Amino acid sequence: MARVDVNKLSDEQKIRILKKVIEKYGLSYVARELGVDRSTLYRYVSGKVRKVPDNVMAAAAEALDLVELSDVLYGFRTVDVNPTIALSVLTKALRDEGFRNFFLTLPYQYMGDYLRTTLTPISLARRT
Repeated sequence: MARVDVNKLSDEQKIRILKKVIEKYGLSYVARELGVDRSTLYRYVSGKVRKVPDNVMAAAAEALDLVELSDVLYGFRTVDVNPTIALSVLTKALRDEGFRNFFLTLPYQYMGDYLRTTLTPISLARRT
């Protein structure tokens, strides 16, 4: 099952995915697994060949886990968070209005469908 629709990826996103897969596994291994030769893969990554076949991109995207794919596509780095860091972020959000506005828009931007299904009117009413 494809986790990403390769038709909707920009050329820049495709190159970032290929670079990440090569960084993770190495050029020779990735070329072999994607069914292309090393020089062709290099030309994809360097931008000398603009059109990367969809089957190559789908296989490259599948080689990354969801966190890696998210990092590549959206630019977020995932880090281990302990309670102290989480409380520090919440404290900053309470004190800094600009940060709070930025911070609170992220969950709705990236997890809006999930939040709408889990935060039903009944569950919101329980909090009051």
